[in-house]
Amino acid sequence: MRLVKTIGLTLLLAAGMQLCAAAKEQEAFYTGEKIKGYDKGSFVVLEADDINFRSAAEDGNVLKVLPHHSLLRVIRQSGDWLEAESDGVDGFIYAPYTVAGSRDELTQEDFALGYAALGQKFDEQKAEERLGAVKQEKIDKKRKQINYTFEGAVISVARKKQAVDAIRVVDPKYITMRGVSIGDSAGRAVGQYGLPDAVVYAADNTTYEYFWEDDKEQPLRFALEVDKQSRVTAFILEKLKKK
Repeated sequence: MRLVKTIGLTLLLAAGMQLCAAAKEQEAFYTGEKIKGYDKGSFVVLEADDINFRSAAEDGNVLKVLPHHSLLRVIRQSGDWLEAESDGVDGFIYAPYTVAGSRDELTQEDFALGYAALGQKFDEQKAEERLGAVKQEKIDKKRKQINYTFEGAVISVARKKQAVDAIRVVDPKYITMRGVSIGDSAGRAVGQYGLPDAVVYAADNTTYEYFWEDDKEQPLRFALEVDKQSRVTAFILEKLKKK
């Protein structure tokens, strides 16, 4: 049985915009060692589908084929070609295929998975009914949490309040209402959530981060981990510390 998380965002593409305008208007914050020293970069997304991402402009080797809505960080532009970064891979893309993107705000519904929701009191029995038997139960003394590992998912629970602090999913059977699941293209994810608030580059993956505060001013984070082939490998929901 597939578990469903309600999602409420839609990607809004600025159709017809030229690349230069896209590069100037869409900015995102970067963190992580890989891009240390860079200024804020500009994001664009693919308006076309199945576009070759090449090792050099025009006739370079095809590094990967990118679907509609794929996210690219622009490094520089030369004529009709962009030097860009696609989930940790540097290459070139034909500029007229790209446009700027935007997104709506997240909602409370974005921070639930099946029966479990951030801030909700954790019930192990109900969790097992929906997620299957607990594979491992481990105490994290530093974070003051108990991590319950299920098949393809980990739920982190505050030891004192017994409320859900975080959910991490790595199994394709868990999907969102907008159809995003593990193994989907990053382009599909961006097509549903829009541009992220932040992008974090690591050695083996890229993380798209979306932030939101609930009515109690509790900061929340929704994140998608993406591999170098631009496939979603995990998604994470978590409560953040208040500043």
